[in-house]
Amino acid sequence: MKQERPLLIVTSCTRNYGWVTRAFLEGNTRWADYIVIVDQMSTDGTREMCAEYKNVVLVDDPDMTYKENTRAKMGFMKGRELAAGRDAIYFALDIDEVMPANWMQTEDGKKILASKPGDMYQIEWANIMPDGKTYVRSGWQYKIFHDNGMDWQEVNGEMHTPLLPYTTWETIPEEIHDFPLIHFGEYHQQWIHYKLLYYQMLDVHQRRSKSAISIYRTYHEHKGDIATHAMPIDNVWQYPGVDIVKLVDVTSEPIFIDYMRELVKEDGIKRFWPLDIWDADLQDKLSVHEKCPLIWRMFHHYLRVTQPYCQKTWCRAIDKILRGIV
Repeated sequence: MKQERPLLIVTSCTRNYGWVTRAFLEGNTRWADYIVIVDQMSTDGTREMCAEYKNVVLVDDPDMTYKENTRAKMGFMKGRELAAGRDAIYFALDIDEVMPANWMQTEDGKKILASKPGDMYQIEWANIMPDGKTYVRSGWQYKIFHDNGMDWQEVNGEMHTPLLPYTTWETIPEEIHDFPLIHFGEYHQQWIHYKLLYYQMLDVHQRRSKSAISIYRTYHEHKGDIATHAMPIDNVWQYPGVDIVKLVDVTSEPIFIDYMRELVKEDGIKRFWPLDIWDADLQDKLSVHEKCPLIWRMFHHYLRVTQPYCQKTWCRAIDKILRGIV
């Protein structure tokens, strides 16, 4: 008797990401048995789009705070409820990620489908470039878990946390090489610009032990002309009858301005002056009328000038001294 294949369940979280939701749904609904989307009460048409697909289940999350691990747990547990005890493989995809159309036909895809409970996999991003025709590979992401019934592992931190159960990385997820994960994080340039600014403010707001120096070094580590490494998008990644890239709306206004206003209102502007984000455009959008103090502008100049040398011993020594001051 032929063994029944595991259910394929996608989990995702969102809040007003309607600009890319259609691409996510048109691609991933074609192979997933269920897609569970935890939504923070979106008002941009996201919820209406989700209602158009029979295999999409919307979970309401009225809590507006940014807690990735909490939202991910909500989606995963709803997935287990839908599976009702059946064997299942979970794909924790961000709302701006789409599995390529050919993934099941590859050797690695077949390996995932034939995996055993407890198996974990990580995939490399194919970042779609703003031209919509090329991509750049970067960043391995833990995205796939064959459920073995383990309890959800709570973690500290509210951003950049695992979106699936894990065992404190005692087991390193196996790498997938036959296909990448299509990622639209670089495609909408204005969106990613303000998203990264927001993330830096969120780091200050939530991670009280992380210095402005560490934040700057992290967010500028790979800054450069990544487009020079771009390759043409592989046609086998496209789904029949639909061009998912063209479904992405790059004219939408980034939502992160409102989020940043909330943080400034809650914490006060002085808390965020150490971040090198304060150009006239951002100050205008956030209605910040006072000028960034000279001492912080000098600090920002130091960070920019020394970024190419940040791994040098002398630079790391100066950074260490400055961390004790700022």
